[in-house]
Amino acid sequence: MLNKDKRADKLGELWDIYDEKNELTGRTHHRGEKLNVGDYHLVVNALIFNIQGNVLLQQRSFQKITDPGMWTIATGGSALTGETSESAVIRELHEELNLIVTKNQLQFLKKCRYVVCIDESLDNMTRQISEVEAIKWATLSEVFQISRSNDFNDDHILIQAKTKLLDTDNGQFYT
Repeated sequence: MLNKDKRADKLGELWDIYDEKNELTGRTHHRGEKLNVGDYHLVVNALIFNIQGNVLLQQRSFQKITDPGMWTIATGGSALTGETSESAVIRELHEELNLIVTKNQLQFLKKCRYVVCIDESLDNMTRQISEVEAIKWATLSEVFQISRSNDFNDDHILIQAKTKLLDTDNGQFYT
């Protein structure tokens, strides 16, 4: 299914500004404008596994400013003003794939990266076409091969994510 929102990069978004210590400055920033030196904004993402242990790959929309058409292991984006990293990643999962994920399902991986295990088929996901061109489930070995062919290597992140899920009650694979 498709969500026909055609805005590839929502330039009207308003972000909180953080300093180099990851502390809120009390200032905000409009997406699309240049950040000042020493100013940062919060970017979050989630790696999605299914109960069989496969990884959800998504192809970025060809309308995106950054890395159009690239296959990636993460769903995410920028946190809006007032959002925590958790609320931002939950919103992004819903916007981009129509996934309803609770805070309890999220497993913190590192910094602003989370991992989640879901029991959903691709048919139940609604892609936001302005963000996501295509989605597919892939085995870890398939993902390792794709990541190497794209000149990036996220093998260590995937292994950490799968280990994190296997070590928790919320993320049990039925393999």
